[in-house]
Amino acid sequence: MFRSKKPPVSVSIAKGGLESIFDECDRYDSDETGGRLIGSYHKKGLQYDIQVSGVIGPGPNARRSTTSFFQDGDYQEMIFRSIEERHPNLEHLGNWHTHHVNGYPTLSAGDKATYFKTVNHDKHNTDFFYALLVVRKNHGHGPRYDVKHYFFHRGDDAVYEIPDTAVRIVDSPLLWPQHSANPTADQPPVSLTQNAANLERTKDQDLFSEFYPEFKALFSKSMGALYWKGLLPLVDGSQAEIVAIEHGTADGGLYSITTSYRTAGLTELLASYEERRFPSARHAVFHLERDLNRMIYRFKKESRYERNHG
Repeated sequence: MFRSKKPPVSVSIAKGGLESIFDECDRYDSDETGGRLIGSYHKKGLQYDIQVSGVIGPGPNARRSTTSFFQDGDYQEMIFRSIEERHPNLEHLGNWHTHHVNGYPTLSAGDKATYFKTVNHDKHNTDFFYALLVVRKNHGHGPRYDVKHYFFHRGDDAVYEIPDTAVRIVDSPLLWPQHSANPTADQPPVSLTQNAANLERTKDQDLFSEFYPEFKALFSKSMGALYWKGLLPLVDGSQAEIVAIEHGTADGGLYSITTSYRTAGLTELLASYEERRFPSARHAVFHLERDLNRMIYRFKKESRYERNHG
């Protein structure tokens, strides 16, 4: 049920974050899309003050239709953890998604069921869940899109619609996407090392999504590290399961790579990779792929020679 009673919550959203949502809607004007909302909040008594300072997109492996949307959770987790390294008090505040392509003016029954399940999950970090819904594209003056805001609370079966009067658009620093359309003078500088590390992650993501679509970006809580995992196709038609792990360094991050693939003649090669480090995950994958294929080709050539001359 929706409750008309004014919820005890106010929201402020970084202008650059809202514009990034609208940009995503422009890109997908025939299908639903969405992502995560990150930032911080303050609670005083029963009052919540939510500050949205970052918007994470759907990810390259998201699935869309005119009436449904499924996020790329592995990608979003990778981005969230990389930002969290610099902002340890960061929270996942909720999600955003769109109905502007199908004309449905409010949350669907499926949306509400999902958000109730999330806010009541014992591993959900906060006792609330904030949802932003894009409902309509505007073709005249004003904001590009109309949006609605909803608030869910742990243990409460009501859906609170947050009135526009409780929502503010502010010119505040944007944590993600990194390049805000409206930078401010007091935005904290990001070091060249951090920029370089995130740039390499983005390049890895772009390349793997195109050429190695089964590779997944994951985060290991036990190691506190980002890593890529997937199947690498080889020249003989076999596949090698690989894991490329990021190691944080003063230079921004290096990668090691390992594989469970084992075949004759590869022991020495794979041992040499135990100490090797690469500037990106894609560099690590390219080197291992090349060396595995060379060894496979050489082994087959030598085996063929022995059969013919043995």
